[in-house]
Amino acid sequence: MSELRLDIPVKMLPFWTEKKRHKIARGGRGSAKSWSVARLLATRGIIQPTRWLCCRETQKSIKESSHRLLADQIQSMNLGYYYDVQQLVIKGQAGTSAQHSEFAFAGLKEHTADSIKSYEGFDGAWIEEAHSVSERSATVLVPTIRKPGSELWWTYNPDQEEDYVHQLAALDDADTLVIDINWRDNPWFPEELGKERLKLQRINSDLYAHVWEGACRSLAGLMFKRDWFKFYDVLPSQLNLYMASDYAVTPDGGDHTEHGLFGLSPTGDLYAVDWWFGQTDPAEWIDAWIAMVAANRPLAAFEEKGVILRAVDSAITKRMRETQTFANRVALASAGGKAERALGFAARASAGAVYLPKGQPWAIRLLNQLCAFNGEDGRQDDAVDVCSLIGRGLDDMANASGAAKQEARDRRGRDYSADDDDSDALDWKVA
Repeated sequence: MSELRLDIPVKMLPFWTEKKRHKIARGGRGSAKSWSVARLLATRGIIQPTRWLCCRETQKSIKESSHRLLADQIQSMNLGYYYDVQQLVIKGQAGTSAQHSEFAFAGLKEHTADSIKSYEGFDGAWIEEAHSVSERSATVLVPTIRKPGSELWWTYNPDQEEDYVHQLAALDDADTLVIDINWRDNPWFPEELGKERLKLQRINSDLYAHVWEGACRSLAGLMFKRDWFKFYDVLPSQLNLYMASDYAVTPDGGDHTEHGLFGLSPTGDLYAVDWWFGQTDPAEWIDAWIAMVAANRPLAAFEEKGVILRAVDSAITKRMRETQTFANRVALASAGGKAERALGFAARASAGAVYLPKGQPWAIRLLNQLCAFNGEDGRQDDAVDVCSLIGRGLDDMANASGAAKQEARDRRGRDYSADDDDSDALDWKVA
C-alpha cells in the first residue's frame, strides 16, 4: 500500500488521535469541518475495517446526504482504487485493504428504534448538520451505535442554544471532544469565500457572526436585536392585559403551542407577564389557556385564523362553557410573510418599549427565539408567532393604550347561549 497523505486543518487532528465516544466539530462556513471528516473516514476505511453510518435529520434522497462529499474526497485524495462508489452506498473494493469497509447513508427522522437496528454492528456514525437533529432522533441513534469502541462524530454550525447537539457539547464530559473551528483555521480557505465573508461582514455584522464565526442564531440577532429589550423586577400597576396564542394540533410534531400574556402601560410600554408552552394534546393546552384567562382576565385573546383554529375552535368554546371562563377571542388573518407579521412587535422592541421579566427561564427562551428569528419559516419560532400576534392585535385596537375602563376589565367575552350547537367540539382529534 502506498503512503497515505491526510491533509486536514490542524484543529481537526484530535478526531484522528483521540479516543472519545462523542467527537464534535462546530463552527461557521468555510471551516472545512465536514470536508475534514470525509477525508478522515476515507482514510480510516483503508487502514482498518470501517462500517460507518453517515446521517442527518432528514434525507429524502441520496442527493441530500453526505454521499457526494465523501465520494468527492475519495476522488480528490486519489483513493478510487480502494472504493466502489455506488449510487446508495460506498463500499471498499474487493482485494484491497478497504474491502471490509462500508459507508451507509440515512435520514434519522424516517427511522424508529426498530428500523435503525440494522446499524447496530457499525463502528460509528457521522451526524452532519447536527444542529437540526431532534432529541427524539438522537435518542434513537445513540443507543444503536453501541459496538465496543464505537464513536459518534457530530458536525454543525451552531443554530439554537437549545439544540440537542449544542447541549451535548456544553456538558462537562470527559468522553466528549469539542472542537471550535472557523474559516481562519482552514489553510485552504478559498479567496472567493473570503470575498463573500467580508461582504457579509460589511452588510450585517450580526448575521456574519452566525454564518462565518459560528455564533448561535439566538445570539446573532438577525431581525430582533438583543439590546432592544429591557428587563424588569417588578411589574408596574395599571396594565391592560392581553393574551396571544399560537396553536399546534398534534403533540408529536415539531411545533409547540404557546400562550403569552402581556401588559400594556398607559405610556405604551409592553411587558411580558407570563408564558406557557408545550408539545401536548390539545385538551391539555386548552386547559392551560383557560387557566391563564381565569387568572388574569385579559381584555382580548388574540389567535390566528386558519385551518388549525377551525379544528380547535369548538373545543375551546366548549371548555369555556364548562368552566364558565370566557375571553374576548380575536382572530387575526395570517396575511403576508412571517417577517411582515412581526413588524408591529419589532417596532415596539426597537423603540425600547418591550420589557421582559428578569431571570425567568421562559423569558430567556423567548429572547433567544426572537434573536434567532430571520424572518422566514423555521424551527423554534412559535414564541415569535405569539409576539407577532400581540403586536398586530394591539396595532388594530384604537384604544389599546391608556388605563383600562372598568367595564372592559369586567368583560366576559362572547355571550354563548346554552343551546348553541357544539356537536363538533372534539373535531380537532381527527383534524
